[in-house]
Amino acid sequence: MWEQYFAVVDGVKLTVLMAMILANFGLGLAVSIKDKTFRLKEFADFMRSRVLPCIVGYFAIGFVALTDSAWTPAVTVIWGFIIATLTGAILQSLKELGLNVPNPLGGGE
Repeated sequence: MWEQYFAVVDGVKLTVLMAMILANFGLGLAVSIKDKTFRLKEFADFMRSRVLPCIVGYFAIGFVALTDSAWTPAVTVIWGFIIATLTGAILQSLKELGLNVPNPLGGGE
């Protein structure tokens, strides 16, 4: 059973997901240090509001796909939504760090 589950959720998708979460965290940390707003308490808020929903949602849809193979394409769809969300957050952080990110990509107007 576990081999089948890891075949659905593991691999490149999981590696990219973890890399994007780490990049999002690192850039958010850099922004908070730059703005002098760093608070250790915010780490728990970040984990609860950004990381946990991504990880739980991704692994939950993996379990659903394990029980019903018709849901297997949904794993990739959910992964794509999560990556798009993390990409937007990363671009916003880059913009806050002063990099020139086009407004539609960086959350501006």
